[in-house]
Amino acid sequence: MDAEQSLGYLSEPSFRARSKRRSSLAHLNWLLVAVGLCWLSWPAPAAAQPACAHDLCDIGDSLNPVCDPCADAICDIDPYCCTVEWDDSCIDQVLTVCEDPICAAVCSHSPCETGDPLDPSCNSCISQVCGQDFSCCSSSWDASCVLKAEDLCVVQCEPGANLCSEALPIDRGTIVGTLLGASNDGCESGHNSCRSADVWYEYTQPFGLPTDEVDMVVSTCTTQRSFAIDSVVSVHTGCPGRPSNEIVENDDWRLGLAPQACIGTASPNNVDAALPLSGVFELDPGETVLIRVAHHDDSIRGNFQLKVAPEPEAWLALLAGAGALGALSRRRARG
Repeated sequence: MDAEQSLGYLSEPSFRARSKRRSSLAHLNWLLVAVGLCWLSWPAPAAAQPACAHDLCDIGDSLNPVCDPCADAICDIDPYCCTVEWDDSCIDQVLTVCEDPICAAVCSHSPCETGDPLDPSCNSCISQVCGQDFSCCSSSWDASCVLKAEDLCVVQCEPGANLCSEALPIDRGTIVGTLLGASNDGCESGHNSCRSADVWYEYTQPFGLPTDEVDMVVSTCTTQRSFAIDSVVSVHTGCPGRPSNEIVENDDWRLGLAPQACIGTASPNNVDAALPLSGVFELDPGETVLIRVAHHDDSIRGNFQLKVAPEPEAWLALLAGAGALGALSRRRARG
């Protein structure tokens, strides 16, 4: 082997060794660059969300709006709650603004039944009664409390008939009824209550109404808020009450044709019923329809609140935040 060959033999491995070292350093550099880029792109840790000074259902100091999304929504509407104090009005808005039932009290029984004292926050009627006679909410809900509910709240204590053929006649106004003890005697096309307990009412359009009060509305708004049941309501032309003689039915008001029906009422969940007939039918003076009140198949049976009122009154109430639903009308299509 001559000198040149000897040098070539020695130099080649040396070159490979140097290349290998250089390649390792290059990989390390790229690795460091990648780590740096990841570090730069990593999101900065979010600032810790402050805890609310007290529960949203408790009266107390004003709340920081960022402590809870519900508090933020309420304070956008009512800054008083986040600048001065969190009072009863703020608590009420947990239901109406946030649509959250966490602050809701459920009535242990109907205001039409005697029994234990009732929580005044579970129903607006009960609140009125207890404002006049606190013993109804501290001692017992006796017969005098029932009479006060009928008088102050202008409610009809009518439980409803178990059979369609024996439907209970009702007038315009608010009816407090119950599904307790009732069996099934009807069905509606929504198929959510065809095996459920139901009760029946008969409504006849009175004579002498002004022409702008011909259309009537039916409402179960506040039923879930007060009594924790998922109501289903349908209107029929005769018995037995079936989809074949159904005028209209609804299970969840927001999914029906009157999605604004219960807005403004303390009814947070999508479970009150809406029956819009206005613009499709009219109910002539002297004509009668049958109203079926039931509960969703997977809901408990219990008490309910039903309201029948002229449409103008209902829409005015809706604009005022009181809520309304459904219209009963004449079985003649409007042009």
